[in-house]
Parts: sequence; structure tokens; C-alpha cells
Amino acid sequence: FIEVAGGLVRFTHDLIQQHVYESIELEQRRTFHIEIGLFLGWKVSTSRTSSDASSLEGAVGKMYISESKSQGSVITERSLLSIATDHINHAGPEFVEQSERKSFAVWNLEVGKELSARCDFGCALHYYEQGIAFVGNEVWVDECDINGKYFCLDLYEGAAEAASAIRNDTKVKHYTNVIIRNVPLDNSLPAWITLISSLESHGRHLEILEKGIKLIQLLHIDIPPPPPSPTAVMESM
Repeated sequence: FIEVAGGLVRFTHDLIQQHVYESIELEQRRTFHIEIGLFLGWKVSTSRTSSDASSLEGAVGKMYISESKSQGSVITERSLLSIATDHINHAGPEFVEQSERKSFAVWNLEVGKELSARCDFGCALHYYEQGIAFVGNEVWVDECDINGKYFCLDLYEGAAEAASAIRNDTKVKHYTNVIIRNVPLDNSLPAWITLISSLESHGRHLEILEKGIKLIQLLHIDIPPPPPSPTAVMESM
């Protein structure tokens, strides 16, 4: 259960590691998670090439490590960015300076995109929701922060699409309705499509009709009157 190497002592058993972890004061634990997350995030940022230096997205696919699972011999690959993000998420938004929260929301957004691309929509939804927790709701009402507004839209769209993929109708409705309430129609059209597709997958045809009519009205498209009934046609002849 104990390994000694280079003057360091390592406890290898999961329960011993858990006990040591839980014996650390909560605030100190959060500090450790922030420090580890920032260090790993720095490793990702320094791995960027000149061609993708403007975004973390280009680095995501390049920095994978193998992580052994304690049950059996299952090995999963996770990006270094996702591990860094997990540490930041463990600390939580309330433990992070307000000025830094958007940066960590970006990390969650990129990991969510990575997982969505692998069709791991359940995990992707978790990261999109963590990103939303970091930015909060104030970004929607800040008319001066246009970039922030559309960044927030990416998080909510990702959450809605991931929720739709795992057939979580409640969350699809929540995230698409938030988008529809807060952004202009042109930018909310993908949310409308996600919402209607989710309703279709659940066979909610009456709701589809209601939402479709509402969208047509918002687009200022005239709805033609219904055709006359066969009885009315016969009577007019």
C-alpha cells in the first residue's frame, strides 16, 4: 500500500488516498485543485503551435494521457485540458475570482465540444453546465459585452444539443427557452430547431404545432387560411 521513491512516500490504495484527501481542510483542498488545474492548463497553453495559438481548441486533441481505472483494467483517454478543468470545477465558481470565471467557462466549453464530437453527450452536458455555472446569468443582460453574450450562447446551445441527444426533454426546454428569451431571433433559430427536434423525438405533435406557429409568426410569415371543406365546395356549386 506504500511506495517510497526519491524521498517521497506514495499511498497506492484508493481508500488510503481518499482518507488523506478528506482529512485536508475544504478550503485547502480547493486551493490545491485550483493550483493543479492552473498548472495543467498552463501545460496545454504552452503546447499550442503557432497556427492555433489563438485558441485552446487546437490544443485539446494533442494532449492526451492514459488514466487507469481502479475497477479492472479499463483504460480511458482524457485530454489534459479536461483533467485541468475537472480540478477547477472541484473548487467551484464561488472559490474563483470573478475576473477569472469566464476563462474557466471557456475550458468547460472546449471540453464539452470535444466530448460532443465523440458522441459522449452525457459527459458533454456536464461540462457545458459547469461552464454556465461559471459565467452565471449576468452576461445575458450586459448589452456592452457582445462577445461575452455570444460566448454564453455557445454554452447554452451546446447544453441544449447534448441534452437532446440523451433525450432529456426537461433540460432541452430549459436551455432553449433561455436562449430564445435572451438573444435576437436570428441567433436563436438553432435553439428553435433543437427544441422542435426534441419534441418530435418524444412524439409531442401538438407542442410541435404550437411552437411551429409561434416561430412562423415571429418570422412574419403569413399563414394561409385553411382550404374550404368539401361540403362548402359542393354547396357553392
